[in-house]
Amino acid sequence: MKDLVARWRAFWAARQQREKAFLIVLAIFVGGALLAQGLWASHQARTRLKKQIPQLRQQVEVLQRKAADLQQLSTLQPSPASIDGNGLLAAAVASANAAALPEAAKQLRLEGRGRLRLRASLPFDRWLEWVAALQKDGRIRLVTCRIEAGEVPGSARIDALFSLPEAG
Repeated sequence: MKDLVARWRAFWAARQQREKAFLIVLAIFVGGALLAQGLWASHQARTRLKKQIPQLRQQVEVLQRKAADLQQLSTLQPSPASIDGNGLLAAAVASANAAALPEAAKQLRLEGRGRLRLRASLPFDRWLEWVAALQKDGRIRLVTCRIEAGEVPGSARIDALFSLPEAG
């Protein structure tokens, strides 16, 4: 470090007064330009962040609402682990009856642990609505399904296997 300072002093002493003045002005100019660049960059960043703040606040509100909805849903619905085979069958039968599909309710059968089998001819549009309701409200998912056109227009022959999410 001392060697560097000694070399700088030797360099400075070897300069003429006019060169020293030019180097001082050049150093002030470069320092001022760097300071101006730093101030301009911080101003640009501040402006950009001011524009992003309302969007970020809105995103936070949306995430908070979704978290509250998830919290509410988790307290309302029983966990799939708490439903046994008979409970699963009862929930699916009640859901089928509520969806105006009594023929589906009569054809539901337990098939293994946490699984239901349905083999029936049903109105296709009500079938789709019912399956969506099962998956959304009942936490019962459709594992496999085979659908063939029924003899009556708008109906379908359905062979479906339902399961609780963890029942594999």
